[in-house]
Amino acid sequence: MTDLSWRLEEIRVCAAGERDKTLLTIKEKLVFKEGTITLLIGSNGAGKSTLLETMAGLRRLNEGEIALGADNLWMKKGRRRRLSRSVVQNTGIALQHSESQWFAATVKEELLYSLKPYKLEPLEKERRLHDALQAAGLPAELLARDPWSLSGGQQRRLALACLLACKPQWLLLDEPTAGLDAEGISRLCAVLAAHKASGRGAVVATHDPGALLPLADEVVVVEGGSVREAVAASAWANAHAADAAAPQALRALAKLRGFAAQPPGGGAAVWPAPKALAAAIHAAAAQPQSGRADAPAAAALPGAAALPLAAPQAPPAMELRPSPGAKPTAANASPPLPKTKRRQLPPAQPEAQRLATRFDPRALIAAYMLLAATIIMQHSWSGLLLAGALAAAIWLPLRAQMRPWLGFIRAYALIILLFGVVAGAQIQPLSFDWEQSARTMLRLATLFCAMLLGLPMLLLMTPLRIQRALEQTFGWLSRFKVPISAITLTVTLIFRFIPLLLKEWERFAKIAHARGKAITPVGSLPPSMLASAIIPYIRSILRMAEQMAEALEARGFGNSEIRSTQGFRLRFGRQDVLLLAGAVFGAALLYMVALF
Repeated sequence: MTDLSWRLEEIRVCAAGERDKTLLTIKEKLVFKEGTITLLIGSNGAGKSTLLETMAGLRRLNEGEIALGADNLWMKKGRRRRLSRSVVQNTGIALQHSESQWFAATVKEELLYSLKPYKLEPLEKERRLHDALQAAGLPAELLARDPWSLSGGQQRRLALACLLACKPQWLLLDEPTAGLDAEGISRLCAVLAAHKASGRGAVVATHDPGALLPLADEVVVVEGGSVREAVAASAWANAHAADAAAPQALRALAKLRGFAAQPPGGGAAVWPAPKALAAAIHAAAAQPQSGRADAPAAAALPGAAALPLAAPQAPPAMELRPSPGAKPTAANASPPLPKTKRRQLPPAQPEAQRLATRFDPRALIAAYMLLAATIIMQHSWSGLLLAGALAAAIWLPLRAQMRPWLGFIRAYALIILLFGVVAGAQIQPLSFDWEQSARTMLRLATLFCAMLLGLPMLLLMTPLRIQRALEQTFGWLSRFKVPISAITLTVTLIFRFIPLLLKEWERFAKIAHARGKAITPVGSLPPSMLASAIIPYIRSILRMAEQMAEALEARGFGNSEIRSTQGFRLRFGRQDVLLLAGAVFGAALLYMVALF
């Protein structure tokens, strides 16, 4: 029988379009053996979700190798890399907020959508559909319901049922206990126990290890985008039982251990069996007080020893081994284990915040309008060359922040070349008009340079500063009943929603990629999946707009009786004067070139 264990070796994952921004590194060889359950724990932003998404092929692998059994996750076909179909179909991932993933009109269609990549017979589909509903605790009467009409708990169960219907060898679950009540958590544990009993495995990222620790074989601690510990669950539980944030049951076991009331065999399991624990407590209570004081770590039953801090364990189901030539690290050191320290996260994007507050938006907009107007006036290649040099000078200090736009810029440049070829092609007679082609490319290239100047604007201004700039500049018009506040708020929301819409599309494209078992990289969603991603995307946008309207109303926007207050006012500084002076000088050069 084929061994379907995960192997991750020397992994490095970077942010999309930013190779200098590393999100996840695994310097050792990390192995998840089949038939086991592993918990990923760590603080917010530590890299747990990134690790799961990387294993599911939802993030590009910059360095290293990931394999499931004998199949590599990424396969190279020519110059492109694609995902292995067998690995993808043996993996089921539930992302955070998985209840917001619905693509179909009914619950039944949602389940059938998840089964579509497997090309099953109709009878097998029906059988899996009903088995998954039963395992998730959903009645068959819900099959005709709209998924969005279900309660939050029912939607989370439906997301789990969509995974179970596919019967993957591995479940990758991101915060599955979030928002679940005690009954929901109990059912989730039963599902995971049955999944493990069938010889399949699961990797679960969680902030609530106490609920899932009894099922776990291994614990992986992720901190700062790297794996810090990879140990057996019982060893981790023993080492962290005295932590203030440890589950209450673990702290209780630590106290019982101090009174020699740990049942025999306690070192092999996280939680002792209730009957064994009761017998151990009874035996410990029957011992003389002096005996317990002299030997507080002695076993309560004959031949049993209290569980030490780091008891010898059976060979772990998950290994963290250094690569050949690598130096030993804390991740593969022997017990006793260090206690997990909570990582202090640095301020989010300090460079981006500094750029966004450096210039007055009025100076930026005025400088852009001057330069863009004179760039569009260019009608010669020398003028275009000067415009390109100015755009490059502005882009140079922002090259790291603008890297995500490079793909769009390359695509636009190719479109200019394509339009130039089409404009110059002559059919009757068959020839090519180089002059017409050059004129077309020149017009498009001037617009391209003006567009390049505008791209950094989103980085250099925040929506709130744009709103304040418009209010301070045109606020006097409100005396003439001009709705300046409504206009500035609309402009602010437009700038605020542009990045939100892009992030939301990336999220739904990722969900469609995972559920549709696509083998293309995440950035290139197959055309056949576009329709299934667009429908929930539009619904999500409408829901975001509704929530925004409610939030604005709750804060008093639109109520003319409430006088607004301002937390700050914009003032022109020395850097704004220098910016405008440079823009005037550049515009003057471009204007003179355009005249001659």
